[in-house]
Amino acid sequence: MQRVDQSTAVCQIFTCKEGILSRLAHDLRINVTSFFIDFGGADHFISARFDTQSLRVDCAMVNGRERLDVLSLKDKDEINNTIIREVLHTETYPEIVLISSSAKKQDGDYLVTGQLTVHGHTRELSFNVRKENKNRYVADVNLRLPDFGITPFSALFGAIRIKPDILVHIDIPAEFVLEKALA
Repeated sequence: MQRVDQSTAVCQIFTCKEGILSRLAHDLRINVTSFFIDFGGADHFISARFDTQSLRVDCAMVNGRERLDVLSLKDKDEINNTIIREVLHTETYPEIVLISSSAKKQDGDYLVTGQLTVHGHTRELSFNVRKENKNRYVADVNLRLPDFGITPFSALFGAIRIKPDILVHIDIPAEFVLEKALA
């Protein structure tokens, strides 16, 4: 079995804004700062746990580009607290869990299928893991928050809100040999 965590891999969440006053809000890149992903083992599976209290706003995104200068530390703290207390209810739901049922090689990539539990709701999930630049494994997973019982953040009677669909991006160094772990 092989394990990666926040010291060897990256897990980021991307949110997008919408609403009539959305120009007053920001698309965000959020880092998950405490997690682990186990690959392989007797059942050749993937098992992952993400600490919901470890989500931290990294920066605003403008037209797909990071803008480190847009959010103050106070802004980030307020957003972090809102995510933890009002959106994810982390005291009740302290972790997100993924347990795969299969990981099949497909055209050089892997198709992973499993159960994802978020906010007390478990759903079947499939996603691709691809190798990039011969030195990274990358998975981009689209999630719809209401499917997991999460109401996206909204303010000013919905004039500013977060879109219900988010992107979870996981990036693992290729020195971690996925083929060997899942063989």
